[in-house]
Amino acid sequence: MRGVKFLGNSRIEVTELDDPEPGDGEVLVKVGISAICGSEMGRYRSPEPMDGNPGHEVMGIVYDTNGSRKVKEGDRVGVSTIQGCGNCFWCLQGKPDFCKEAQGLNNTHSEYVVSKDIWLHHLADDIDDATGVLLSGDGLGVPYGASMRSGTKAGDVNCVFGVGPVGLGFVLVQTFLGAQIIAVDMNTHRLELAKGLGAWKVINPNEVDNLRDVLLDLTGGLGPDRCFECCGQQETLDMALDITKPEGIVMIIGSGKQTMDPQRLIYRKNLRVMGNWVCHFSDYVGMLNMVRNGLQVTRIITNQFPLKEANEAYRRFSSGLEGKVLLIQ
Repeated sequence: MRGVKFLGNSRIEVTELDDPEPGDGEVLVKVGISAICGSEMGRYRSPEPMDGNPGHEVMGIVYDTNGSRKVKEGDRVGVSTIQGCGNCFWCLQGKPDFCKEAQGLNNTHSEYVVSKDIWLHHLADDIDDATGVLLSGDGLGVPYGASMRSGTKAGDVNCVFGVGPVGLGFVLVQTFLGAQIIAVDMNTHRLELAKGLGAWKVINPNEVDNLRDVLLDLTGGLGPDRCFECCGQQETLDMALDITKPEGIVMIIGSGKQTMDPQRLIYRKNLRVMGNWVCHFSDYVGMLNMVRNGLQVTRIITNQFPLKEANEAYRRFSSGLEGKVLLIQ
């Protein structure tokens, strides 16, 4: 099959990859759309090549049921990013990301992908392909799940540090929930995207004298109710812990090397710190209802490319020129 192969040092090619073969309980899905995730950038920039690619957000059409009775050939499906054993305590709750046998998808930037039949979302007729890929993976799953767990409500003033694709998803979801969002990033282009998605205020730390003072001024000296750290950087985590309103919540979403002194949560703050990794399979219904109630999730998509132009798609994404980017078969 044709697919993207990472060559190392920000180089890729679309070439022939081994055809995936479904095993017991698995089906073969013909890819319709795959989405580029920011978590792929580490491997993209790494000098180490891969046999394929780390793509993991995908929707498509069931091509071969391999004997499964849960789907039929031609079914339009979203494929869950993380897939578990299907039988353990966590899988039975629709949270395969906590399963001890959990495995992530890869090689989804290709013509075909294998999935366990139990971790497929049947896409209804009112859900277009682009929305389907965002509903099934991290694109909407992470902003939705973290927003729900943080208890965001109308009238909150919340801050999002880092408005890459996931951060932009937070702006969209949080605004839909009625929160006022302060978006912080050093990428002027992405700040403009955040503003277009409904951010109340956008701040480039390089363009203000003191970010802490600005955030306090915007919140009446109290600090944001919640801070969502989407960068995975020590500096932004430190700022979130420092600036969040007493008895507020710091939600860590970004992946990176960070440390934290628990005493910072206690003294005059009573903060809660939460983490959020990927998304739950069981969140799909809630996300679907949100979309059907008016959330225009595809607004975070800024570009799409045919698979053969994946090199340009990755170049633009890596350069910070895009929000969410799709690869179309």
